Amino acid sequence: MAPDTPETRQDAATAALTAATLGQGRQLDLLSLALLLLALATLLLATTGLTGHGLLGVSVTAGLVQRYYAFRCDLDARLFAHWAACWSGLWAPDPQADLVAFDHALTGVFGTSETPTPPRPLAERVRGALRLLRHQSIALAVQFSALLGAILWHLSHTGSP
Repeated sequence: MAPDTPETRQDAATAALTAATLGQGRQLDLLSLALLLLALATLLLATTGLTGHGLLGVSVTAGLVQRYYAFRCDLDARLFAHWAACWSGLWAPDPQADLVAFDHALTGVFGTSETPTPPRPLAERVRGALRLLRHQSIALAVQFSALLGAILWHLSHTGSP
């Protein structure tokens, strides 16, 4: 066990902030789920033509991609929350040793790498996790834009006021 140091406290705070930020992906996921259901219902019930169906297909696909990133963000949020709790406790372990153990567990469970790689520092892991949230947001934006495009295309071609 490493002593409670300013670096350990900083790592705990960084992990907690990252977990909280990634937790915002839940709201994005709920919005995306509503859009996905709307796109699927429109695809099944409306006659939108080939262009409309294509846009709805893009929306559904982007919604599924968003769901993948939501899963990854949730997993990472839980990991960062766990690390924050461990590193800010009375018996603060060594964050670097935890990250090395985590990498070994990933290799053992998923077989991600045959050769051991040097452990990634916490800052690099944070950047990677936030990149997942950014990708989730982009997928949601594409999903919304394609759905809106399909609806507007349908309205402009049905003669509705």
